[in-house]
Amino acid sequence: MNLFIVVFAKKIDIFVIDHIHSGPQKFHENPTPRIGGLGIFIAFTLFLLYKNLWIYVIVLFPVFLSGFIEDLTKTLHPKIRLFLMSVSGILAYILLDAKITTVHLPAVDYILSVSVFSFLFTVFALVGISNAINIIDGFNGLASGVSIMTLSSIAFVANDVGDILIRDLALTLIFAILGFFVINWPFGKIFLGDGGAYFIGFMVGLLAVLLVMHHPEVSPWFALAILIYPVWEVIFSIYRRKYLRNSSPLQPDAVHFHTLVYRIFSKKLFPNMSNLYRNSATSVFIWILNLFPTLLAVIFYNNTLILALICIAFAISYNFIYKKLIYMKIGSL
Repeated sequence: MNLFIVVFAKKIDIFVIDHIHSGPQKFHENPTPRIGGLGIFIAFTLFLLYKNLWIYVIVLFPVFLSGFIEDLTKTLHPKIRLFLMSVSGILAYILLDAKITTVHLPAVDYILSVSVFSFLFTVFALVGISNAINIIDGFNGLASGVSIMTLSSIAFVANDVGDILIRDLALTLIFAILGFFVINWPFGKIFLGDGGAYFIGFMVGLLAVLLVMHHPEVSPWFALAILIYPVWEVIFSIYRRKYLRNSSPLQPDAVHFHTLVYRIFSKKLFPNMSNLYRNSATSVFIWILNLFPTLLAVIFYNNTLILALICIAFAISYNFIYKKLIYMKIGSL
């Protein structure tokens, strides 16, 4: 499907509608279709229908639609997107019984024991992860590569605890993403788009919630540890924009972690490399960074204390590298 989009993009304008060359987070130079998520969604949906898991299709369709309409029109109001993502979260809670009822923190667990708070927190978490994957979708292969790592860890642990359904759903989504990945990285012939990022993020979050809920031996902190990079990116971005720059947390800017890696680290390390390959090299650097907490989380998936320390260590490392990159940026002015 994605290959079809790339081949016919120049003939069918709606596949491109490349209104994304302006803005602080845009780095590509040629008009490029940004509906790569469509191929991933179709491939995954066909598997769900083949397995008679149509209830998942109902749950996932609103969150995909929220991003796909934005990809095609660039006019969908953020509140409408948030509403559609929330609809998927509500449907997941009701139809799939996907609930966050514990985080292994006594005070928080007491609050989550009340159904209404569990409901609100579950929807909030699923919507938040959807947006987190979208936020890191800035360079060729970055979001899709991180998602493949995360889904691989879910598949491994699900297999270890005997949950064949979650394992198969994770593996199927991995292969659906790979069909996009080989076209996107390193040459950037197609982009994931909001539809793809929202859909993948939601599905990753949903599988993590279901895995923890169905298997008490899997710590809730496993879910956070395998998603710590995109989650911390969101938390730090909100803090940076609201408290350091006194601007709206929803306002895009050009100082995301991956943006600084590209503009400072990749350009210094590869001064003679084209922008296209520096773009793709940036993703490799962050994949490596993300690999450490992901691998450790798989090893210690049942140990809450170690998983919490992994999350804290990543946050400290992220902030340290970010600060160094800022100093390098100032020094180059």
